[in-house]
Amino acid sequence: MNTTTSATSDPQTAVLFEKKDGKAYITFNRPEKRNALSYASFDRMMECLSDAERDDDIRVVVIQGAGGHFCAGHDLVEIGSEYGFDPSGKARRPSQRARLDFDRRHLNQFRDLLYCSKPTVALVRGYCVGAGLHIVEACDLAIASDAARIGHPEQKSGLAGAAYMTAWNILAAGPKKARELLLIADVLPPQEAVQMGLVNKVVPDDQLDAAGEDWADRIARLPRDAIAIGKAAAHVALDSLGMTSQFTHGYVMHALSTNIRYEEDEYNFMKQRREKGVRAASHGREERFDQKGEKRPGQGE
Repeated sequence: MNTTTSATSDPQTAVLFEKKDGKAYITFNRPEKRNALSYASFDRMMECLSDAERDDDIRVVVIQGAGGHFCAGHDLVEIGSEYGFDPSGKARRPSQRARLDFDRRHLNQFRDLLYCSKPTVALVRGYCVGAGLHIVEACDLAIASDAARIGHPEQKSGLAGAAYMTAWNILAAGPKKARELLLIADVLPPQEAVQMGLVNKVVPDDQLDAAGEDWADRIARLPRDAIAIGKAAAHVALDSLGMTSQFTHGYVMHALSTNIRYEEDEYNFMKQRREKGVRAASHGREERFDQKGEKRPGQGE
């Protein structure tokens, strides 16, 4: 089901939706941008998810990326605009209420994915970073290609741990490894992502689609009521572990972290983006933290 087509920033073509044999497929379709998602594309993804939830014939939702990548996260061209940020740097800074209102609504999209009434399976190939990894974290299951690269490099842009899914990361990986994931913010090979609980297993890249179909088929054979009760049981368990609270502290901490003051010797991504553009700002950020000169993802997070 992983089909590459020409795509634009139009959310109707940037996020494709298909239903077949009891399975729904949500496919990110901006391969020329490593499937970086605009905020309109996030809205489109949630519309597709709601459609799948309302359809009683759908038993499982598969989320994947067209082309060679799952999702490079948020489209960095839009970062700041969600708050009403003026790219010229001449206007007043966005208000705290604007930051809080937007982050609360956006974080609730990851909450709704986590609490989807249908099981969700992410198929991860290529880059899966930033918000792309948040999507995977919110899915029930995830299978990675052996060529996948997974992580939260966006944390080096001034977040340093104030992620939307911090509580989930600590639950999945443990406090120390979660702090490593978000503070050191390396992009990991898939085998390390398995060890951190970010994905379930790794398969050869040419077997990823088949592996996803196998798991989706096996889930689709289960009774509808059993699927619904099983998901509800998982939600109760997550709530009992305090997971609900992350959807409060997540948006508060993210809004707070986007309002930090940069000192003269610190890397200000927004300033660099304004002066040099998205690609140069992304590369500059990675060069600051990467002494090896290894290339890092630069088209979203």
